[in-house]
Amino acid sequence: MEDEGMSVTIRDVAVRSGVSIATVSRVVNHTGYPVSQELQEKILNSIKELNYIPNRSARALKTNKGRGIALIVRKISDPYYCGIADGVTETAIKHDVVASVFNSLQDTTLEMRFFQMILEQQYDGVIIGGSGYSNKESISREEKTVNMLRQQGCKAVALGPQGFPIAVVSVDNLDVGMKGAEYLYNHGHRKIAFFGGYKNHLADGLRLQGFQEALASHNLETTETLVFNSDYSRRGGYESCQNLLKSGQKCTAIFCSNDHIARGAIRCLRDAGFQIPEDFSVMGTCGFYRNDDFVLGTPLTTIAFPFYDMGRCAVEYILGDKNDTYRKILPTEIIEDSTVKFL
Repeated sequence: MEDEGMSVTIRDVAVRSGVSIATVSRVVNHTGYPVSQELQEKILNSIKELNYIPNRSARALKTNKGRGIALIVRKISDPYYCGIADGVTETAIKHDVVASVFNSLQDTTLEMRFFQMILEQQYDGVIIGGSGYSNKESISREEKTVNMLRQQGCKAVALGPQGFPIAVVSVDNLDVGMKGAEYLYNHGHRKIAFFGGYKNHLADGLRLQGFQEALASHNLETTETLVFNSDYSRRGGYESCQNLLKSGQKCTAIFCSNDHIARGAIRCLRDAGFQIPEDFSVMGTCGFYRNDDFVLGTPLTTIAFPFYDMGRCAVEYILGDKNDTYRKILPTEIIEDSTVKFL
Protein backbone atom coordinates (compact mmCIF):
# COMPACT_ATOMS: atom_id res chain seq x y z
CA MET A 1 0.00 0.00 0.00
CA GLU A 2 1.32 3.48 -0.90
CA ASP A 3 2.16 6.03 1.77
CA GLU A 4 -1.06 8.04 2.27
CA GLY A 5 0.98 11.26 2.29
CA MET A 6 2.31 10.62 -1.20
CA SER A 7 0.43 11.65 -4.35
CA VAL A 8 -0.03 8.67 -6.67
CA THR A 9 0.56 9.48 -10.34
CA ILE A 10 -0.24 7.80 -13.60
CA ARG A 11 3.47 6.93 -13.83
CA ASP A 12 3.17 4.91 -10.58
CA VAL A 13 0.28 2.95 -12.07
CA ALA A 14 2.28 2.30 -15.25
CA VAL A 15 5.30 1.04 -13.26
CA ARG A 16 3.14 -1.20 -11.05
CA SER A 17 1.39 -2.63 -14.15
CA GLY A 18 4.57 -2.99 -16.23
CA VAL A 19 3.11 -0.96 -19.12
CA SER A 20 3.61 2.47 -20.66
CA ILE A 21 1.95 5.64 -19.39
CA ALA A 22 0.13 5.86 -22.73
CA THR A 23 -1.47 2.47 -22.19
CA VAL A 24 -2.69 3.44 -18.70
CA SER A 25 -4.10 6.66 -20.14
CA ARG A 26 -6.03 4.74 -22.80
CA VAL A 27 -7.69 2.60 -20.14
CA VAL A 28 -8.40 5.47 -17.73
CA ASN A 29 -9.83 7.77 -20.40
CA HIS A 30 -11.79 5.08 -22.28
CA THR A 31 -10.33 6.22 -25.61
CA GLY A 32 -11.46 3.14 -27.49
CA TYR A 33 -7.86 2.30 -28.43
CA PRO A 34 -7.48 -1.51 -28.33
CA VAL A 35 -5.96 -2.77 -25.07
CA SER A 36 -6.09 -6.48 -24.27
CA GLN A 37 -8.47 -7.66 -21.58
CA GLU A 38 -5.54 -9.03 -19.57
CA LEU A 39 -3.73 -5.69 -19.56
CA GLN A 40 -6.92 -3.78 -18.73
CA GLU A 41 -7.51 -5.95 -15.67
CA LYS A 42 -3.88 -5.57 -14.60
CA ILE A 43 -4.07 -1.77 -14.86
CA LEU A 44 -7.42 -1.58 -13.08
CA ASN A 45 -6.06 -3.72 -10.24
CA SER A 46 -3.03 -1.43 -9.93
CA ILE A 47 -5.34 1.62 -9.83
CA LYS A 48 -7.34 0.02 -7.03
CA GLU A 49 -4.26 -1.06 -5.06
CA LEU A 50 -2.61 2.36 -5.33
CA ASN A 51 -5.88 4.26 -4.80
CA TYR A 52 -5.07 6.28 -7.91
CA ILE A 53 -7.44 9.17 -8.75
CA PRO A 54 -7.20 10.47 -12.36
CA ASN A 55 -6.36 14.15 -12.76
CA ARG A 56 -9.48 15.47 -14.44
CA SER A 57 -8.08 18.98 -14.76
CA ALA A 58 -5.22 17.66 -16.88
CA ARG A 59 -7.67 15.61 -18.92
CA ALA A 60 -9.76 18.74 -19.49
CA LEU A 61 -6.76 20.59 -20.91
CA LYS A 62 -5.91 17.73 -23.27
CA THR A 63 -9.46 17.16 -24.49
CA ASN A 64 -10.27 20.89 -24.68
CA LYS A 65 -13.16 20.40 -22.27
CA GLY A 66 -13.83 22.61 -19.28
CA ARG A 67 -14.69 22.06 -15.66
CA GLY A 68 -18.28 20.92 -16.03
CA ILE A 69 -21.61 22.73 -15.82
CA ALA A 70 -22.45 25.83 -13.78
CA LEU A 71 -25.97 26.50 -12.49
CA ILE A 72 -26.71 30.05 -11.32
CA VAL A 73 -29.65 30.38 -8.92
CA ARG A 74 -30.92 33.40 -7.01
CA LYS A 75 -31.74 31.67 -3.71
CA ILE A 76 -30.79 28.03 -3.26
CA SER A 77 -33.15 27.58 -0.29
CA ASP A 78 -36.16 28.54 -2.46
CA PRO A 79 -38.17 25.44 -3.48
CA TYR A 80 -38.25 26.87 -7.01
CA TYR A 81 -34.54 26.13 -7.37
CA CYS A 82 -34.33 22.91 -5.32
CA GLY A 83 -36.00 20.76 -7.97
CA ILE A 84 -33.99 22.41 -10.73
CA ALA A 85 -30.73 21.78 -8.86
CA ASP A 86 -31.69 18.11 -8.36
CA GLY A 87 -32.36 17.73 -12.07
CA VAL A 88 -29.08 19.42 -13.02
CA THR A 89 -26.78 17.63 -10.58
CA GLU A 90 -28.29 14.14 -10.96
CA THR A 91 -28.30 14.33 -14.77
CA ALA A 92 -24.76 15.70 -14.86
CA ILE A 93 -23.38 12.90 -12.69
CA LYS A 94 -25.05 10.30 -14.93
CA HIS A 95 -22.91 11.71 -17.73
CA ASP A 96 -19.76 11.78 -15.55
CA VAL A 97 -19.83 15.58 -15.47
CA VAL A 98 -19.46 17.83 -12.43
CA ALA A 99 -22.20 20.42 -11.83
CA SER A 100 -21.49 23.45 -9.63
CA VAL A 101 -24.26 25.59 -8.12
CA PHE A 102 -23.69 29.35 -7.75
CA ASN A 103 -26.07 31.05 -5.30
CA SER A 104 -26.35 34.78 -6.09
CA LEU A 105 -28.61 35.61 -3.12
CA GLN A 106 -30.72 37.78 -5.48
CA ASP A 107 -27.75 40.12 -5.91
CA THR A 108 -27.26 41.05 -9.58
CA THR A 109 -23.73 42.31 -8.91
CA LEU A 110 -22.77 38.95 -7.40
CA GLU A 111 -24.44 37.22 -10.35
CA MET A 112 -22.18 39.11 -12.77
CA ARG A 113 -19.14 38.11 -10.69
CA PHE A 114 -20.23 34.48 -11.06
CA PHE A 115 -20.39 34.87 -14.83
CA GLN A 116 -16.82 36.19 -14.76
CA MET A 117 -15.66 33.22 -12.67
CA ILE A 118 -17.37 30.81 -15.05
CA LEU A 119 -15.63 32.54 -17.94
CA GLU A 120 -12.22 32.35 -16.29
CA GLN A 121 -12.57 28.74 -15.17
CA GLN A 122 -13.70 27.56 -18.62
CA TYR A 123 -16.89 25.70 -17.81
CA ASP A 124 -18.50 23.63 -20.56
CA GLY A 125 -21.86 25.27 -20.02
CA VAL A 126 -23.87 27.62 -17.84
CA ILE A 127 -27.54 27.34 -16.84
CA ILE A 128 -29.29 30.56 -15.84
CA GLY A 129 -31.81 29.36 -13.29
CA GLY A 130 -34.33 32.20 -13.32
CA SER A 131 -36.06 34.72 -15.54
CA GLY A 132 -34.49 38.03 -16.46
CA TYR A 133 -35.73 41.56 -15.86
CA SER A 134 -37.00 44.19 -18.30
CA ASN A 135 -34.26 46.68 -17.34
CA LYS A 136 -32.43 47.47 -20.61
CA GLU A 137 -29.06 47.98 -18.95
CA SER A 138 -29.29 44.64 -17.16
CA ILE A 139 -30.33 42.83 -20.36
CA SER A 140 -27.48 44.40 -22.34
CA ARG A 141 -24.86 43.53 -19.70
CA GLU A 142 -25.96 39.91 -19.39
CA GLU A 143 -26.22 39.45 -23.17
CA LYS A 144 -22.66 40.73 -23.59
CA THR A 145 -21.38 38.31 -20.94
CA VAL A 146 -23.24 35.34 -22.45
CA ASN A 147 -21.80 36.15 -25.88
CA MET A 148 -18.29 36.16 -24.38
CA LEU A 149 -18.97 32.72 -22.89
CA ARG A 150 -20.13 31.42 -26.27
CA GLN A 151 -16.98 32.73 -27.93
CA GLN A 152 -14.95 30.59 -25.51
CA GLY A 153 -17.02 27.50 -26.30
CA CYS A 154 -19.21 27.65 -23.18
CA LYS A 155 -22.85 26.89 -24.02
CA ALA A 156 -25.55 28.90 -22.25
CA VAL A 157 -29.18 28.03 -21.59
CA ALA A 158 -31.83 29.87 -19.56
CA LEU A 159 -34.77 28.45 -17.62
CA GLY A 160 -36.87 31.55 -18.24
CA PRO A 161 -37.08 34.55 -20.60
CA GLN A 162 -34.00 36.81 -20.57
CA GLY A 163 -34.86 39.55 -23.07
CA PHE A 164 -32.14 38.53 -25.54
CA PRO A 165 -31.54 35.51 -27.84
CA ILE A 166 -30.46 32.46 -25.84
CA ALA A 167 -31.29 28.74 -25.72
CA VAL A 168 -34.29 28.20 -23.44
CA VAL A 169 -35.73 25.32 -21.43
CA SER A 170 -38.82 26.58 -19.66
CA VAL A 171 -42.59 26.57 -19.26
CA ASP A 172 -44.88 28.78 -21.33
CA ASN A 173 -45.46 31.61 -18.86
CA LEU A 174 -48.11 33.25 -21.06
CA ASP A 175 -50.01 29.96 -21.06
CA VAL A 176 -49.61 29.66 -17.27
CA GLY A 177 -51.47 32.95 -16.80
CA MET A 178 -54.15 31.91 -19.27
CA LYS A 179 -54.53 28.52 -17.63
CA GLY A 180 -55.04 30.05 -14.18
CA ALA A 181 -57.63 32.55 -15.40
CA GLU A 182 -59.53 29.91 -17.38
CA TYR A 183 -59.59 27.53 -14.42
CA LEU A 184 -61.07 30.17 -12.12
CA TYR A 185 -63.51 31.34 -14.81
CA ASN A 186 -64.71 27.76 -15.32
CA HIS A 187 -65.36 27.58 -11.57
CA GLY A 188 -67.77 30.51 -11.85
CA HIS A 189 -65.48 33.36 -10.82
CA ARG A 190 -65.90 36.64 -12.68
CA LYS A 191 -64.04 39.09 -10.46
CA ILE A 192 -60.47 37.82 -10.06
CA ALA A 193 -57.43 39.60 -8.59
CA PHE A 194 -53.86 38.98 -9.71
CA PHE A 195 -51.03 38.92 -7.15
CA GLY A 196 -47.65 39.12 -8.90
CA GLY A 197 -43.99 39.45 -8.03
CA TYR A 198 -41.63 42.14 -9.26
CA LYS A 199 -43.16 44.39 -11.93
CA ASN A 200 -40.06 44.23 -14.15
CA HIS A 201 -39.75 40.44 -13.96
CA LEU A 202 -40.16 39.07 -17.50
CA ALA A 203 -41.80 35.76 -16.57
CA ASP A 204 -44.23 37.49 -14.23
CA GLY A 205 -45.14 39.99 -16.94
CA LEU A 206 -45.99 37.12 -19.29
CA ARG A 207 -48.17 35.43 -16.65
CA LEU A 208 -50.06 38.68 -16.10
CA GLN A 209 -50.46 39.17 -19.85
CA GLY A 210 -51.85 35.66 -20.29
CA PHE A 211 -54.18 36.13 -17.31
CA GLN A 212 -55.58 39.38 -18.73
CA GLU A 213 -55.94 38.00 -22.27
CA ALA A 214 -57.91 35.02 -20.99
CA LEU A 215 -60.29 37.25 -19.02
CA ALA A 216 -60.68 39.60 -21.99
CA SER A 217 -61.64 36.63 -24.20
CA HIS A 218 -64.67 36.21 -21.90
CA ASN A 219 -65.44 39.95 -22.04
CA LEU A 220 -64.44 40.37 -18.41
CA GLU A 221 -62.94 43.57 -17.06
CA THR A 222 -59.16 43.37 -16.55
CA THR A 223 -58.77 46.55 -14.51
CA GLU A 224 -55.34 47.37 -13.10
CA THR A 225 -56.98 48.04 -9.73
CA LEU A 226 -57.15 44.28 -9.22
CA VAL A 227 -53.44 43.77 -10.00
CA PHE A 228 -51.08 43.87 -7.00
CA ASN A 229 -47.30 43.47 -7.14
CA SER A 230 -44.77 42.91 -4.38
CA ASP A 231 -42.00 40.30 -4.27
CA TYR A 232 -42.17 36.53 -4.54
CA SER A 233 -42.30 35.88 -0.80
CA ARG A 234 -45.02 35.04 1.72
CA ARG A 235 -44.57 38.55 3.05
CA GLY A 236 -45.18 39.92 -0.43
CA GLY A 237 -48.40 37.91 -0.74
CA TYR A 238 -49.52 39.08 2.68
CA GLU A 239 -48.89 42.74 1.76
CA SER A 240 -50.66 42.44 -1.60
CA CYS A 241 -53.66 40.92 0.16
CA GLN A 242 -53.69 43.71 2.74
CA ASN A 243 -53.69 46.24 -0.09
CA LEU A 244 -56.57 44.43 -1.79
CA LEU A 245 -58.66 44.46 1.39
CA LYS A 246 -57.86 48.13 2.08
CA SER A 247 -58.77 49.12 -1.48
CA GLY A 248 -62.37 48.00 -1.07
CA GLN A 249 -62.20 46.22 -4.43
CA LYS A 250 -64.56 43.26 -4.56
CA CYS A 251 -63.43 39.89 -5.90
CA THR A 252 -64.18 36.22 -5.29
CA ALA A 253 -60.82 34.73 -6.31
CA ILE A 254 -57.11 35.52 -6.33
CA PHE A 255 -54.61 34.11 -8.84
CA CYS A 256 -51.05 34.23 -7.50
CA SER A 257 -47.86 34.23 -9.58
CA ASN A 258 -46.23 31.72 -7.24
CA ASP A 259 -47.11 29.58 -4.24
CA HIS A 260 -45.21 31.70 -1.72
CA ILE A 261 -47.46 34.62 -2.64
CA ALA A 262 -50.53 32.37 -2.35
CA ARG A 263 -49.42 31.18 1.08
CA GLY A 264 -49.01 34.77 2.28
CA ALA A 265 -52.40 35.75 0.84
CA ILE A 266 -54.14 32.85 2.60
CA ARG A 267 -52.52 33.81 5.91
CA CYS A 268 -53.67 37.43 5.51
CA LEU A 269 -57.23 36.42 4.67
CA ARG A 270 -57.42 34.10 7.66
CA ASP A 271 -55.99 36.79 9.94
CA ALA A 272 -58.77 39.08 8.68
CA GLY A 273 -61.40 36.48 9.59
CA PHE A 274 -62.09 35.03 6.14
CA GLN A 275 -62.46 31.33 5.30
CA ILE A 276 -60.71 29.62 2.37
CA PRO A 277 -62.34 28.78 -0.03
CA GLU A 278 -65.76 29.76 1.39
CA ASP A 279 -65.09 33.52 1.26
CA PHE A 280 -62.15 33.67 -1.17
CA SER A 281 -60.73 31.17 -3.63
CA VAL A 282 -56.93 31.25 -3.96
CA MET A 283 -54.86 29.64 -6.70
CA GLY A 284 -51.07 29.43 -6.78
CA THR A 285 -48.42 28.78 -9.38
CA CYS A 286 -45.33 26.50 -9.35
CA GLY A 287 -46.40 23.61 -7.10
CA PHE A 288 -44.11 24.19 -4.11
CA TYR A 289 -46.49 23.01 -1.39
CA ARG A 290 -48.13 20.01 -3.00
CA ASN A 291 -49.69 17.70 -0.38
CA ASP A 292 -48.43 19.97 2.43
CA ASP A 293 -51.47 20.26 4.68
CA PHE A 294 -49.31 21.25 7.65
CA VAL A 295 -48.00 24.41 5.97
CA LEU A 296 -51.29 25.80 4.69
CA GLY A 297 -53.93 23.92 6.68
CA THR A 298 -55.58 23.28 3.31
CA PRO A 299 -53.93 21.75 0.21
CA LEU A 300 -53.30 24.51 -2.33
CA THR A 301 -54.82 24.48 -5.81
CA THR A 302 -51.92 25.40 -8.08
CA ILE A 303 -50.22 25.02 -11.45
CA ALA A 304 -47.23 22.72 -10.98
CA PHE A 305 -43.97 23.25 -12.88
CA PRO A 306 -41.70 20.35 -13.94
CA PHE A 307 -38.63 21.71 -12.13
CA TYR A 308 -36.61 18.49 -12.20
CA ASP A 309 -37.16 18.08 -15.94
CA MET A 310 -36.19 21.70 -16.54
CA GLY A 311 -32.81 20.99 -14.93
CA ARG A 312 -32.44 17.65 -16.70
CA CYS A 313 -33.22 19.05 -20.15
CA ALA A 314 -30.85 21.98 -19.62
CA VAL A 315 -27.95 19.61 -18.94
CA GLU A 316 -28.87 17.47 -21.94
CA TYR A 317 -28.83 20.61 -24.11
CA ILE A 318 -25.35 21.57 -22.92
CA LEU A 319 -23.99 18.06 -23.50
CA GLY A 320 -25.77 17.69 -26.85
CA ASP A 321 -25.30 19.21 -30.28
CA LYS A 322 -28.20 21.72 -30.44
CA ASN A 323 -27.32 25.36 -31.17
CA ASP A 324 -28.25 28.51 -29.27
CA THR A 325 -31.62 28.84 -31.05
CA TYR A 326 -32.81 25.77 -29.12
CA ARG A 327 -36.15 26.21 -27.37
CA LYS A 328 -37.88 23.50 -25.32
CA ILE A 329 -41.19 24.27 -23.63
CA LEU A 330 -42.26 21.79 -20.97
CA PRO A 331 -45.89 21.20 -19.91
CA THR A 332 -47.42 22.39 -16.63
CA GLU A 333 -50.15 20.64 -14.66
CA ILE A 334 -53.09 21.99 -12.68
CA ILE A 335 -53.23 20.41 -9.23
CA GLU A 336 -56.83 20.55 -8.04
CA ASP A 337 -57.01 20.74 -4.28
CA SER A 338 -59.05 22.58 -1.67
CA THR A 339 -58.52 26.35 -2.06
CA VAL A 340 -60.83 26.98 -5.05
CA LYS A 341 -64.59 26.46 -4.98
CA PHE A 342 -67.34 26.52 -7.57
CA LEU A 343 -69.69 29.50 -7.38
